[in-house]
Amino acid sequence: MKRVTELEKIDILRERAGVSYRRAKEILDACGGDVVQALIRLEDEARRNTWQERIQVQGAELVDRVRQLINEGNVRRIVIRNQDGQTLVELPVTVGALGALLAPMLAVVGVIAALVTRATIVVERRSDSDGQGPGQGTGAAAGGAGQPPSGGAAGGSGAEPGRGGDDEGALG
Repeated sequence: MKRVTELEKIDILRERAGVSYRRAKEILDACGGDVVQALIRLEDEARRNTWQERIQVQGAELVDRVRQLINEGNVRRIVIRNQDGQTLVELPVTVGALGALLAPMLAVVGVIAALVTRATIVVERRSDSDGQGPGQGTGAAAGGAGQPPSGGAAGGSGAEPGRGGDDEGALG
């Protein structure tokens, strides 16, 4: 069996967890070189540093809203659900999801928009490094300038701080 070098381990962490070389090296050292333990730690860390919000849109608004969310920068994942709550598509959004990768994602969203009259967009966001969480930023995604998102009011959006983990199995 081939022995994996430290650089290969760092590359594995970077690819799977989307972290920098520096962060991958730090966490790998902290875990004694155990890649699986480092991935578990990074996953737990990411879960603590994320929050979710739900945005209800009409089918025609779906593509524009998803495009806007992708451009915001702190979005980790976008899940689109139909009016019955069934997950239609789950889009991982990373820094690399630009250019060539963006077009096919939006094409899929466009097809969904043509098929549904109402949809719910579940947005999983990273908290900023300064501890900024739901309701503390510009409020652009929630539709309210600087206001905390509501607790899921009909027709609006609702944030769920600290819910970076699974959401009924859709965000695993």
